[in-house]
Amino acid sequence: MSRLAWRLFADAVIGVTGLVMLFWALETIFLVSAAAARDGGEAELAFTTYLMLFAGLVLGAGAMYDALRRWSIHLRGHPRDSQAPAWLLTIVIVVGAIALLVGLVIHTAYIADLDAVPSRPSQGYVLFQVTAAIFMLLPLVPLSVRWAPGYRRARL
Repeated sequence: MSRLAWRLFADAVIGVTGLVMLFWALETIFLVSAAAARDGGEAELAFTTYLMLFAGLVLGAGAMYDALRRWSIHLRGHPRDSQAPAWLLTIVIVVGAIALLVGLVIHTAYIADLDAVPSRPSQGYVLFQVTAAIFMLLPLVPLSVRWAPGYRRARL
């Protein structure tokens, strides 16, 4: 496998790790806040939750930046390489966004109907959120590079 493929694979692993950390922390914040609101108290979150949220954001953003940079460098060096059409990439992004929003609404209604709010996030729900986010972020790399300045060199 080429060096580009290994680098993009490493970006994908780091990005998924960041997404898992991000969504786990967000779900923890949501559950603790929902339980506190139901009891009439104030949410008390551990510092590690905020640390996980920040680290997930940093890992995800760093992986996206590196993937965008690597892919744009590759395309500038190989201008004849083809990509998926923009309409297909846009449809995949929209489907991922719709799935994430529908899942969020259903999950919020489910938590509101429970007698006792769980204190730990559901691994399945976090996996669903990460998968939907991947459907939004993965096609964003080639789509963003396509519209970036310097995408293709001028043909002589």
